[in-house]
Amino acid sequence: MGNYVSLYLTNPKGTPLPLTEPSFDPNLGFPNGRKERVMIATAEEMEAAKLPLEARDYCAHKLIQYRACRTNVWPWAYKCAHEKHEYLNCEYDDYILRLKEYEREKRLLQRKLKIEKKQAQELQA
Repeated sequence: MGNYVSLYLTNPKGTPLPLTEPSFDPNLGFPNGRKERVMIATAEEMEAAKLPLEARDYCAHKLIQYRACRTNVWPWAYKCAHEKHEYLNCEYDDYILRLKEYEREKRLLQRKLKIEKKQAQELQA
C-alpha cells in the first residue's frame, strides 16, 4: 500500500509509474557499466515447454528444468526438491533485483525534482 499512497496521494511527481520502462540511463552512476541481463531460455524452448506467458522471465530455464525433472520422476516429485529450490531462489533474486531497480528509479526521480526546484529558486533570486 505504501507505493499506492505515494503514487496517488503524497508524492505523485516523485514516484515512478509501475510497469513502465526506466526513464534514466541504466548506466548512470556506474563508471564501468553494468552487466546486462540475458535470457538463457530461448523463445522456442519456452514455447516447446508450453510455459505460460507470465512464467517467461529470466528464470524460465530453471522452471523448464524443474518441470522436466517432475515429468521424469513422477510420482516421486519430491526428488526434484533441488530443482525447485533453484527455481524459487532465482525468482526471489529476480524480485529483489526488480525492487532495487524501482527504488533506484524513484530516488533518481526525486533527485531530479530536487535539482529542478533548486534551479527554479536560484532563477527567482
